[in-house]
Amino acid sequence: MTDANTGVPIYAGTALNLAPTRANANVIFANANVAQAFSEAVGVYGVDTQEATNTQVTPAATKMAHAGWVQRTAGMGAVLTITANTGSYSPDGNIFVTFTNGGTGSTVANASIVTNGAKLITSVTLNSGGLYLTTPTATAVNSNAVFTMTMGGRANRTQYETLVATGTITGNGAVII
Repeated sequence: MTDANTGVPIYAGTALNLAPTRANANVIFANANVAQAFSEAVGVYGVDTQEATNTQVTPAATKMAHAGWVQRTAGMGAVLTITANTGSYSPDGNIFVTFTNGGTGSTVANASIVTNGAKLITSVTLNSGGLYLTTPTATAVNSNAVFTMTMGGRANRTQYETLVATGTITGNGAVII
């Protein structure tokens, strides 16, 4: 058995409410894209015994129960709170916070900074939380602020489920992350 897309169990797509067909199984193969409607990213990978046990091959190795066809489900969530460190400043006055990384879907968080007359940051207002796989990086131009965020939903949570356990899978397909 190889770890090519043609070996993916056809029912794998049902995790995203797709019909159990070869075409849908091919769509979910090695997928790390976000299914916005379900607030998660679901992918199925062919994992050989080396990938399942060697953390130098993949950091996910210690998280899988067995080699075989493994479904990876990464949850998503919004930024719930954001704060800036005490004494931080913004010489540009009231500005917006920029959010990067975090494996975002199509919705990005939005926050604004309020400063006093001395340009010290007095508050950070979260206008919208966005939708992220992991905690994003928040920065403000020309500011020394270090932001602390609290994530909601299932952000930063990844689950691995062995759909078909087999020690005979071979090949050099996509490596599970």
